Amino acid sequence: MQLLYMVCIIMLCCLNVRNAIFASTDMVWRGMEQRILSIEIRAVSKAVDRYLGESMPLSAKGTTGGNAHIIMFLARNRDREIYQHTIEQKFCITRSTASRVLALMEKNGLIARESVAHDARCKRIVLTDKADAIVADLKANGERVERLLVDGFTQTEQDALHDYVERMRANIERAQHEFEHQTSSQTPSTAAPEYSEAEVINTKEENK
Repeated sequence: MQLLYMVCIIMLCCLNVRNAIFASTDMVWRGMEQRILSIEIRAVSKAVDRYLGESMPLSAKGTTGGNAHIIMFLARNRDREIYQHTIEQKFCITRSTASRVLALMEKNGLIARESVAHDARCKRIVLTDKADAIVADLKANGERVERLLVDGFTQTEQDALHDYVERMRANIERAQHEFEHQTSSQTPSTAAPEYSEAEVINTKEENK
């Protein structure tokens, strides 16, 4: 399930820097026979999300693909204090987008916000009993899709693929950091574009 998770994260980060990438791809578009890796990654991620949504267990039909990713992240990190800014950083989304996503999940009874003793201003995000009830089914479905993704791959190929994906994520995160630094130093400052939930994380109340 880690490979599926990393592909989704890369796709989300790619969206945040797509303007910078597209600005330097004029030569690439002239040679359409050349394959565009970032587009292929996004296509795979979209196909995976679509299939996950269509094959989602009945117990989880009230969630969306984006909600499921956050639910599983929270489930894997029960021993940590997870806040809104943690979600923003992990899923490469803006504060306003994270607020809307989490507000919808809270409205649907999937998460709750709890005060922490060491800082009254902070509220950690925890799963509700409703979300806990669907974690096992989501995990089983995700593991099944993970097996489908690497069907026919040898273990050596799978190990290499994980390494390639990890290196690509490091590259895009470095590019994101450099882009934000360059943008923040401009006068007047040019803020990174705000993307809708539909672009960075699916927050529709109904599955496709």
